[in-house]
Amino acid sequence: MTEPTTQVREGVLRRSIHVISRTFGIIAVLVIVFMMVATVADVARRYFTGAPIPGVTEAGEVLMVMAVFLGIAFTEYRGAHVRVTLVLEKLPPRVAAIINSLAMLVVLLLLAWMVWVTTGRALESIEVDEVRFGLVKIPVWPGRIAIAVGLAAYFLEAIPRLYDSVRQAFAKEPTFVVSSASSDY
Repeated sequence: MTEPTTQVREGVLRRSIHVISRTFGIIAVLVIVFMMVATVADVARRYFTGAPIPGVTEAGEVLMVMAVFLGIAFTEYRGAHVRVTLVLEKLPPRVAAIINSLAMLVVLLLLAWMVWVTTGRALESIEVDEVRFGLVKIPVWPGRIAIAVGLAAYFLEAIPRLYDSVRQAFAKEPTFVVSSASSDY
């Protein structure tokens, strides 16, 4: 009787993590759209008046960081990170799944460390009101927050990937799936 409850809870947790990843993915796309519009406006103004829009280049640097790191969890959700499986494909499924599980564990440990360090750096940036100097002072802290939050979402998205890999490794009939990209957006 506890098994269906566990499956329901697992499904809710997994879906919640996916909602976070998809939301950040949408925000990353909106950031890219804003960057495109700002760049086109900057180029148009430069063409017609000979002067750029102050701060567009500097803001673009911070926005690019936001787009990359807010989109990284969605990329994991889709199974779209670059993976080299040349050796794993040649191994027996159980061995490949065990090695994949160990690799995912290393990824989770590195992500945990990265979240810790980048969160501390983001808090420092907020505290000192860190800015990017150029024609206009642009705050850097939104980008630093996006790095920490994006990596945290990636960490959450990697947990079900590790869970699935461990289940594959210790199943009665072990399997090793090279790509488990999700088909729903």
